[in-house]
Amino acid sequence: MRLLHCHPEGFDPAAAWTQESESVRQDSRLFRQIVARRRSPHSGRQHDFYRLQGPDWVNVVAFTREGDLLVVEQFRHGIDAPTLEIPGGGCDPGEAPEASARRELREETGFSSDHWVALGSCTPNPATQNNRCHTFLALDCRPEGALELDSAEELQVWACAWPEWQARMRRGEIHHALVLSAFQLLSLWEGWPALLGRLEDSDKSGDRINRISKD
Repeated sequence: MRLLHCHPEGFDPAAAWTQESESVRQDSRLFRQIVARRRSPHSGRQHDFYRLQGPDWVNVVAFTREGDLLVVEQFRHGIDAPTLEIPGGGCDPGEAPEASARRELREETGFSSDHWVALGSCTPNPATQNNRCHTFLALDCRPEGALELDSAEELQVWACAWPEWQARMRRGEIHHALVLSAFQLLSLWEGWPALLGRLEDSDKSGDRINRISKD
């Protein structure tokens, strides 16, 4: 990379700000909102920063043995609208990310898998949040039983052909940022070209279970 600008002069992005004080504004089931007063290592000035502390999350890109992508659709209260997403959720205390991914897949779709690949992780919003979202690939998923949802969870589970999912992403119908980041990580995985070939062959065969049909 080539540096174009630096402000202030001598700025070092790795230089930590000094913590002057910290207080809890709100403590909820999902996040603790922290107000942190910190001092700049460059200017010496103090500023308040609002931080959200919460558990790590997981995403699961799950394909069935027939080559369909497992998709969940639910109403999201942040945007007051339904969204198409992949299975996912928060890690329980002390739970490893892969264990969380296996649990979320089983609970939200009724499917399980014996073939898992860790695709990587991202920071959902490093400006305000401290957690990470870990993405896993689950292959050859098979039905195991009924859904196991929390009391507030209401959703539909769909099987979607890969070309249809690609088209929906291109049209902007898939707009959950963490879901989109999961497919970016999938595209960077070294095994993706071979898997893509399998998915394309499966789509040509016409061997399908229920697809999304909303158009």
